[in-house]
Amino acid sequence: MTASMETKMNDKRRNPRFPVGITMDIHTKGQGVTKCRGTITDLSLTGMTFKTNAELEKGQSLFLNLNIPLQIRGEVRSIREDVSGLRSYGIHFHHIGNFGPAHKRPVNFIAARFQK
Repeated sequence: MTASMETKMNDKRRNPRFPVGITMDIHTKGQGVTKCRGTITDLSLTGMTFKTNAELEKGQSLFLNLNIPLQIRGEVRSIREDVSGLRSYGIHFHHIGNFGPAHKRPVNFIAARFQK
């Protein structure tokens, strides 16, 4: 069995993730970091991974604002740190904001990304 086949078998995600490179502002409630920036590395209909140098906690609620008319509320589900000191956070979406023109609404935006 190849490494990629083994990874796919061990991947418990229901929706495939696709690579992106979108920068966003991250807002949190509670103690510690209250605002920082990060870059989305992959995206699906129900979650994403982003990198930042901020220290966030598993289970922490986040409010994500992108440079497109899209706001996301989600929860940190996993944390990984790489050798550069950046952390990768796996996020599960709770709510995706719906505002702006119809062709830029979240479901249409994400679906368009998957069709590429």
